[in-house]
Amino acid sequence: MIENLIPKLSDEISIYQLNKKDFFIHQMHFDHRVKISNDLNNFIALIDGKQNLKNLVDNYNGMYNIGLTTSFAHEFLYVKLAKFGIVENNSITIKPNLKPSYIKLSFIVVNERTVSKLTKYLRFLFIPNVIKSILIVAVFILVVCFYFFYDEILHTTITKSEWILFFFLSFIGVTFHEFGHASAAHYFGAKHGGIGGGFYLFMPVYFADVTDIWKLNKFKRIIVNLAGMYFELVYVVFLVLVSFLVENNLILILACIYSMSILHSLNPFARSDGYWILSDAIEKPNLMYQGFVRVKSIFKISKKWKIIDYFLLIYGLLSYSFILFFLYFVLVKNPNSILYFPQNAAGFINTIFEDNSKFSLVDLGNLFIPILFFYLLFGWTKTLFSKIKRNISLL
Repeated sequence: MIENLIPKLSDEISIYQLNKKDFFIHQMHFDHRVKISNDLNNFIALIDGKQNLKNLVDNYNGMYNIGLTTSFAHEFLYVKLAKFGIVENNSITIKPNLKPSYIKLSFIVVNERTVSKLTKYLRFLFIPNVIKSILIVAVFILVVCFYFFYDEILHTTITKSEWILFFFLSFIGVTFHEFGHASAAHYFGAKHGGIGGGFYLFMPVYFADVTDIWKLNKFKRIIVNLAGMYFELVYVVFLVLVSFLVENNLILILACIYSMSILHSLNPFARSDGYWILSDAIEKPNLMYQGFVRVKSIFKISKKWKIIDYFLLIYGLLSYSFILFFLYFVLVKNPNSILYFPQNAAGFINTIFEDNSKFSLVDLGNLFIPILFFYLLFGWTKTLFSKIKRNISLL
């Protein structure tokens, strides 16, 4: 009988408060983090390894005047939590800790030990007065550079060798970006993992494993999320100073072009820094999913909806709007980018091997847009076939 089972929590868990209503449990050995409500956290607090399931449920209902059932408690403890190694259950296989599904073909570039050796020397960059000074200097330098070199920054055609230099400098910049996240986590006492690479929306990306920051308060989590862009500003200022020392305007131009890409990280509609900043600011994990859920229930709006529900609805609608605008731009305004993609790709590849070849952002855009379209089309097709297969299996 399930009533006689005696639940036992793993010795390797920690529980942290996420906000006023939610907590999360960290299984430290398997590195799983599971969000739970305040009510369920109160129930877990009663587990002492001595009371059976029936007594736990009766005591909980008596203390909090809640009608928790034994069957629900069994499902919650021995299935949902046990598969993450939070509750001991020898009859269930513990779920492996996987990388986020939106990052494909992930791999570690710099391991945790190496990252730790460097982050301890970068802590000083998060001293409040140091942050203020660096931000003031960075903004001043960039304003001056864009004022005097506006035309060169926006209209200069870059040769192949200069593009190679730009990509090399960008690679260093995005690496430093991830060290920013890891250093901020270290500064606030959260554990960080290694720095890895992978693909998001077919584009190569870097990521720093700082999932442990969920144990920090909202303000500190936002600082960690902003730290990558902050480190990139430090890097851009460094490049500008180098350009003056070696009297090389090209490095200055490339640094300013790179600085514009930093703003892309603030995009809240892709899983970039802006997404996590917004998620932490409103204390809603899995922000994109929750936005889409509100859109699906737009015709079922009830009086129980709060301001945050309407905000998520607007966020979900804007997300869908960007997708529709992208499809309109590709299929209606620029269908040749799809129709002639093979020829454009072949021409671009041939150009790479030509001497003194030149590229522009337009050339790269003509390849980026159709590749993104085909990637999304593949994802939607895969999801559709999965639903059809699942429905057929239920027949």
